[in-house]
Amino acid sequence: MKKTDEKFLLIAQTAIGGIMVNISTFVLVLATIGIGVWLDSHPMEWVGAIMFWVVLSARAANRKSNNKAFDHPQELADYLHSKYGVIAKVED
Repeated sequence: MKKTDEKFLLIAQTAIGGIMVNISTFVLVLATIGIGVWLDSHPMEWVGAIMFWVVLSARAANRKSNNKAFDHPQELADYLHSKYGVIAKVED
C-alpha cells in the first residue's frame, strides 16, 4: 500500500450538540459579565469578561484535541465501524 502525506480528519458533532455549545457560551457571558452589571461593579464586569475569554480559549483548545486523524481511508472506516457500527452500503 502506497503511503501518502494525506490525512483524513474526523470531527463529529451533532446539530443539537452545536446548538448546546452556543447556548452554554451565551449563558457563560451572562453569568460572568451580568453579575458585575447587576451589582453595578465595573471591576467585576472586567473580571467576568477576562474569565469568559479564558474559559472560551480553554474550550477551543479542548475541542481541537478531540479531533482524530487517520492516514488511510480504511483506518477511518474501521474506526467508524468499531465506534458507531457504521458499515459501507454496497450499491448493485
